[in-house]
Amino acid sequence: MMKLSGGEKRQLWKALLDAYRTYDELKIMVEFQLDETLEVIVKIGNLRTVVFDLIQWAESRGRLEQLIIGSYADNSENPILKEFYKTVFKIRFIDVPIVTTKDFGPEINWLGPTENIQLQSFFQPQPNWYDVGFLKQAIEQTKSVCRIEIPTQGIKATGVLIANQFVLSNYHVFDPDRTGNIQTNALKAAILSFGRFSSQGIGETEGQSFKLDPINPIIESSLTSKLDYVLLKVENSIIQAQDIKPANWKNSFFLAPKMGINILQHPEGNSMKLSISTDGITAIDSENGKVQYINQAAEGSSGSPCFDDHWNLIALHHAERTIYAGSIKRREGILFGSIFSEIKSYLD
Repeated sequence: MMKLSGGEKRQLWKALLDAYRTYDELKIMVEFQLDETLEVIVKIGNLRTVVFDLIQWAESRGRLEQLIIGSYADNSENPILKEFYKTVFKIRFIDVPIVTTKDFGPEINWLGPTENIQLQSFFQPQPNWYDVGFLKQAIEQTKSVCRIEIPTQGIKATGVLIANQFVLSNYHVFDPDRTGNIQTNALKAAILSFGRFSSQGIGETEGQSFKLDPINPIIESSLTSKLDYVLLKVENSIIQAQDIKPANWKNSFFLAPKMGINILQHPEGNSMKLSISTDGITAIDSENGKVQYINQAAEGSSGSPCFDDHWNLIALHHAERTIYAGSIKRREGILFGSIFSEIKSYLD
């Protein structure tokens, strides 16, 4: 959570007073940029007091950064607000990179916005509540997700079951040294564990673990530089397993920037986690089979299934790169529709 000194808050207070000289102007900015009603969050009164109370409210709720970025986006030509943004906020909180997790996966040709002020528009407040039906669908799809480990290589990643014996993950997971010897790595005691959730009192549930088919562990694949996927064949015992089922998928779907995207994953090789974003998609690159977004992920999330808001599989997460603008990172997945054309014969 960002913190301003008393002097910096005074500068912000003066900047907002100069940029928004009437209550109605301030109210419009708060409505559009913070998705809040001004008279609900602070008492109506003298504008100087209202602006002060707004800053205090934003700070107490961890939304001070959103207030600054939103007001500047709304009124970037105001000289005092611009001066505060560039000489205080930008220098302290944007130009100094914050790296929370190391980058992973292939390089990303980022198509979306690169400025923090633009990227912040994708971080709209999340709903005050989620529909229970939505969460039940999420839980149902967890039955398709597995943690992939190759202990001899120190590899941890994620995969998704898309047919009775077939799991999708990333090519680069099985080719960490770029030798192209993915069959050997797949046979080096690769373990696929389903149902690995956190559980109060016991750390993590045991789940169900499987090895890959000893004869033909990798059915189809595409190089990291292309569609970056492997289609793995799991040993026969998975067919009789309980509480494991393929993900919902469609071979065609509509996606656009600002649409929601949800990722089930095993970040850092930990128990399964869910990243929800109601508007996280930043760009679609249909020609190259890519979708880009700002959802949370980490090393170990490679190969994670990305779902739309109807919980249909839409992409396979594969890469993360840092943007030197606060803690925001570029993230990218491979569109399932592009992979489907190469593996459809196994999904009948």
